[in-house]
Amino acid sequence: MSERKNEPRTTNYELRTTNYELKKGFTLLEILIATVIFTVGVVAVVGLFGNVLVASSDAENTLIAMNLAQQGMEEIRNLTFTNIAYESKAVVDEENFPGFERGVEVDDPAGTPTTDDLKEVTVTVYWTFKNEEISVALKTYISRN
Repeated sequence: MSERKNEPRTTNYELRTTNYELKKGFTLLEILIATVIFTVGVVAVVGLFGNVLVASSDAENTLIAMNLAQQGMEEIRNLTFTNIAYESKAVVDEENFPGFERGVEVDDPAGTPTTDDLKEVTVTVYWTFKNEEISVALKTYISRN
């Protein structure tokens, strides 16, 4: 019996260390949870990219429309007062700006007596985005003098 008490216990310690070293990996459940979290993050980022692309395209179309409206307004300002007239909606430049149309309305200014010396000019540019017609309008007043 005394021999057993004096025996070193190193063997048991080494077995415990070996068992501990075998448990250092990830379990299947941990890997599945990490994969689900990663997938949710990737799907969210991909969805965000889609929204950003749509917003970017909409902003680009609005900017083009504003520039086309400004160009139309400048063309009208270069006309003589008597040549300023209504223009129906027509394609602006199919080659460079497909899908954009521009129209010009000429009216007497609201709230003023009819006068032949002042015109209210509205240039409107139209385009289709997501099956919906969208427009941008610029308005100015042009006098004979």
